[in-house]
Amino acid sequence: MDAAALLEGLNESQRQAVTSSAAPLVILAGAGSGKTRVLTRRIAYRCVTEDADPRHVVALTFTRKAAGELGHRLRSLGLRDRIVAGTFHAVAYAQLRRSWSDRRVQAPELLERKGQLLARLLGRGSGVKAVDVAGEIEWAKARMVSPADYAREAAAARRRPPMAPEALAELYDRYEQEKRNRRLVDFDDLLRLCAHGIETDTEFASTQRWQFRHLFVDEFQDVNPLQFRLLEAWRGGRLDLCIVGDPNQAI
Repeated sequence: MDAAALLEGLNESQRQAVTSSAAPLVILAGAGSGKTRVLTRRIAYRCVTEDADPRHVVALTFTRKAAGELGHRLRSLGLRDRIVAGTFHAVAYAQLRRSWSDRRVQAPELLERKGQLLARLLGRGSGVKAVDVAGEIEWAKARMVSPADYAREAAAARRRPPMAPEALAELYDRYEQEKRNRRLVDFDDLLRLCAHGIETDTEFASTQRWQFRHLFVDEFQDVNPLQFRLLEAWRGGRLDLCIVGDPNQAI
């Protein structure tokens, strides 16, 4: 598809968003305004006009379904499987696996669900649902809140945890210790490990930033602090970033 064809069917505001030379670029758009359409057209337009190399593009979103839709739309625009399109977690995990393999490090096992491990740590008769504890731990890890700081930060944020904050902090600490003992990582660990690797390992950082030169983020209003840390690590101070979102839809 050529550049002119990529602009067909767009209104004036959408055309401006697709063709803008601004960097970084923030595109604010409400529900039903075609945010994902504009994002994928912008990626394709920049690649077609040779303003971006598709081999060095990463398009990030938040769910597997949304990532699949991004990939499908990009392929329909003629960009065939060359662009990395995925969730923050999936892209981070792929980069970590490659790094572990290159360094011949035994990769930890991914803990896809916290519930079973937390249920065992809670014990029978606790009266607390593991899924509720998992949600609270995920809240803390997304904000880079350690077990030691959980009670204070939860109070400051007016959280209503499923058990006393001090008890949840102790359980959170036991959960982290158990994962370390069993060489497990959860999804939030993937983001933290990837960000930390870029921040502390110059070789890993240079490899990541060489691969990801053009960054695009859909539904940016839902980025949490840990995801933002990873995005900034990938960006490395460069300006080639385009984000699309609607602050009125933030979760």
